[in-house]
Amino acid sequence: MKQPDFIIGGATRSGITALSQILEHHPQIFIPQRKEHQFFHQKNLLDPTPSTCRIQFEDAVNVEYKTQIPKDRVLHGEHEYDPTRAYSGCPHAKIIFTLRDPVERAYAQFNHALAEKKETVKTFDHAIELELSSLRSPDTTGQCWIYKNQYQTHLEHWFSSYSQDQVLILIYEEWTNPAQKGLRPLETFLGLQQDSLSLEEAESFDPQGRFLSEKNSKIKKYAPLSSSTRAQLEEIFSIDKTYISNLLGREIKPWMHKI
Repeated sequence: MKQPDFIIGGATRSGITALSQILEHHPQIFIPQRKEHQFFHQKNLLDPTPSTCRIQFEDAVNVEYKTQIPKDRVLHGEHEYDPTRAYSGCPHAKIIFTLRDPVERAYAQFNHALAEKKETVKTFDHAIELELSSLRSPDTTGQCWIYKNQYQTHLEHWFSSYSQDQVLILIYEEWTNPAQKGLRPLETFLGLQQDSLSLEEAESFDPQGRFLSEKNSKIKKYAPLSSSTRAQLEEIFSIDKTYISNLLGREIKPWMHKI
C-alpha cells in the first residue's frame, strides 16, 4: 500500500499551509491533491489499509516521500485527534510539528476565531477568564485557547506512540526567518539535499523576507496583547516553553519575551 512517509502537524496559525507549499515544490516529495482530510481523525477509519487513504497516493510515482496533513491539525489534544490512530496506519512515518510561541499563537487563534465568527466573546481577556474559571472546557468547546497551546500535554500523547527520533519539532519563528536557515533541520530529517527547500515557494512569502499571511485575510489588524495579559500567559505557558526547550536541547530565543 502507498501510505504517508511523514505527517505534517501543528495547529492553526503556525505556518502549516506555508510549510506544505514549500514541501510540495520539492521533486522528491508528493503531497496529495486533497492535502487535509480525516483518515486518522475518524474512529471508523482505523483499518491500516483503507481505500480512503490509499487513493490519496495513487499518483505518487517516482517520488521518495509522500506526506499527509490531517484536516484538523494534530496538536489539539486527545479529544480531537488520537495519535494511536495515526500509528495504527503508519507506524514508521516521521512526524513533523511546527510550533509557534504559545502566547502569540493563543492570541492569534482567538482573533482568527473572532473574525470567523466562531468565538462568542468579544475580548481575549474574557475568553481566558472563562477558561481559567472552568466555565469553558475542551470537552465541550473548541474555544479553549490555553488548552490548545499546552504543548507538553499534547506532545506527550504523541510520544506514547512514536519514538522521539521519529519526531521533528520546528519553531515557526525560526524557520520563517530567512536569516536563520531554519529549514535545514527539516532537510536533514527527511534526507534532502541542503538548501533544497526554499521559503520563496510559500505563497505568503515576499522577496523582502516577510510572510504576508494576513494580506488577503478577513482578519483585521488587531491590537497588541496587553502587558498584564502577556505576563499572565507567559507564566501559564512557562512549563510548555521549558518542555520544548528541553526537547530541543537549547534555548528558543524568539520565545524569550521580557515582561
